[in-house]
Amino acid sequence: MTATETSALVDIPASLLPLIPLPPLEVLPDARARGAECVWGGEPLSTATAIDLGERETDGGHWFPRACRPCTRRAVLAARNDHPGRCEQCTDDATLCETRRALHTLALELRR
Repeated sequence: MTATETSALVDIPASLLPLIPLPPLEVLPDARARGAECVWGGEPLSTATAIDLGERETDGGHWFPRACRPCTRRAVLAARNDHPGRCEQCTDDATLCETRRALHTLALELRR
């Protein structure tokens, strides 16, 4: 099995993208801002390794952040762990929250 086969791209559902916190665009070096490097860790990315973090609006237009798999997984886990404090369903019964479950499933998928 090749590295590409073991790290197949992951499509993050559009509904989860806003829950994944990103660093402010204005503090990022150019290579991270344009998606050549991981938005969090700065690792070089290729079309085979980059995970698309969706289109984001900025004051002057649009931004298309990308990241590596390990950093994306850490960010998704952080979003999953932060979610219960912002969700009424999680306050009542976290096992019934579809958003938290979707974040957890995505984190598991990113582990592969």
